[in-house]
Amino acid sequence: MSTVLDVPAADAGAAAGWRRWRGLVALGVGVVAVLLLLALLGPRTSEEALAPDSVAPDGARAVARVLAEQGVEVTEARSFAGATRALEGARARGATVLVTQPDLLSAARLRTLSASGADLVLLRPGDAALAALTPDVRRAGSAAAGDRAPGCEVADPAAAGTARAGGPTYAGTGDARTCYGGSYARVERSGAGPLTVLGQPALLTNRWADREGNGTLALRTLGAQPELVWYLPDPLDTDSPTVPLLDLVPRWFLPAVALVLLSAVVAVLWRGRRLGRLVEEPLPVVVRAAETVEGHGRLYASAGASGRAADELRRATLRRLRGWVGLDPRAPVQDVADQVAWLTGRPAPAVRELLAGTSPRDDPALVRLALELDTLEDDVRGTPSRRLDAGQ
Repeated sequence: MSTVLDVPAADAGAAAGWRRWRGLVALGVGVVAVLLLLALLGPRTSEEALAPDSVAPDGARAVARVLAEQGVEVTEARSFAGATRALEGARARGATVLVTQPDLLSAARLRTLSASGADLVLLRPGDAALAALTPDVRRAGSAAAGDRAPGCEVADPAAAGTARAGGPTYAGTGDARTCYGGSYARVERSGAGPLTVLGQPALLTNRWADREGNGTLALRTLGAQPELVWYLPDPLDTDSPTVPLLDLVPRWFLPAVALVLLSAVVAVLWRGRRLGRLVEEPLPVVVRAAETVEGHGRLYASAGASGRAADELRRATLRRLRGWVGLDPRAPVQDVADQVAWLTGRPAPAVRELLAGTSPRDDPALVRLALELDTLEDDVRGTPSRRLDAGQ
């Protein structure tokens, strides 16, 4: 024995559509997967200025790679804790610390880096950062960017020759020496490595490192020790205590907010619409169902649509009768008529004629049909078995 299942046309169409598009969907998923794989497995480089892994024009990957080829171990640090850990591991061998934004560090953190004994290189430091480390170097002004000769006898600038200069300039006193019109300063410190100040960081970037003496000056300044800690401070990585948000709010702010909220509540209570309890209101007129049916019949009759009106009335009556007598919504008229005849005691032929007979010939006949259908529905609703079914 076999069973045949009818597949709805909508389901069949959906399946055909899926078969037609699944190739493109699979191709799209494959492309996305390949792109994600390349993004995960490909070399990760930064776009941050002066980052040692950035290949952007203002990055410093070229200098960092040459230093690594010369045997210098370059360690990138983006937090103060990471920089101090790297210095602790490199203390025995000797290290250089490059701080790309020293003005983001507190005086205490700058002194901690200086106390490590490593060579210290600062890019464009301000007076506060310099004052925390040495009294011999201070900001003197600024100069236009351009290539300049060293103009000093310091070893690294003298070996590099003409290099990129300009930007902030510095003046030195005591043991400090300045070069390139003040764009370079160096201080030999007792008990610690030298402090080097570069006012023009562009000489470290990929764009300028291969021009004039920029590369030589960068390599000699950063490659004097076996270890280089390349520290890029994070503005959010601070040692200052966290101030609660409410401490930053003026004293009058919270009382003002409370006053505004209280005023809003008072305004709502004052001007808001007040709704009383529900009031029962008697209807002006009650129309019996029979009168409604008769009225519908007369409307159809006045429009000259007696046949259509009769069909609509019979269709509505059949729909209600099927539900009342417990038949399927698609049950034939014959079954409905037999069940109604059994419940009401009416002759079955008369019920069949009423539910599916000939169309009325004139308007009075249509009105009579509407009334007879309404009476039949009342008889079915009034049968004891109907009341029993309704209660179950």
